[in-house]
Amino acid sequence: MPYAPPLLIGLLVACCVLQVLFNLHQGANPRLMAAALLAGLAAIGMLFLLLRGRGKSARFVQTLTALAAVYLLFGIVTDGLALALPLKAWREKLLAHPEQLPVIAGNQILIVLVIVALGVWQLCISIHVLRRALDTPLAGAILAFLLLFIVDWIAASLLTAALGLA
Repeated sequence: MPYAPPLLIGLLVACCVLQVLFNLHQGANPRLMAAALLAGLAAIGMLFLLLRGRGKSARFVQTLTALAAVYLLFGIVTDGLALALPLKAWREKLLAHPEQLPVIAGNQILIVLVIVALGVWQLCISIHVLRRALDTPLAGAILAFLLLFIVDWIAASLLTAALGLA
């Protein structure tokens, strides 16, 4: 990816807009969405620290640009496919009767499988980006990805609790 801070900012804004629009369509709590977006900043900060720790901080803009582009491209496709699924109804059924899984029709199974396959592909690309950016073996890139995921999850959990949603 080129060193292009304006491109990075545009991609990050587009990622946020995509996430917010999809979550609003699904009826998510706006404060919960804000917590998730702010948690993304923690993951971005951890990415900077990982690159800096490896002496590769000059690669931050390109790495984050690549990760944001991957997230946006796969997000557009997977969110578009997810719109064909009755996610709200499934969520309501699960909340009302947690012991019963919702019934998934034949064409819905195919959509879910395609979304899962795309998710695995996105994961592989993201790990590859981290492997190249950090100049680390595959295992190191997988651990870096897991660290970013855990930081994002912990930050989202803390922010959710701070906003009184937990």
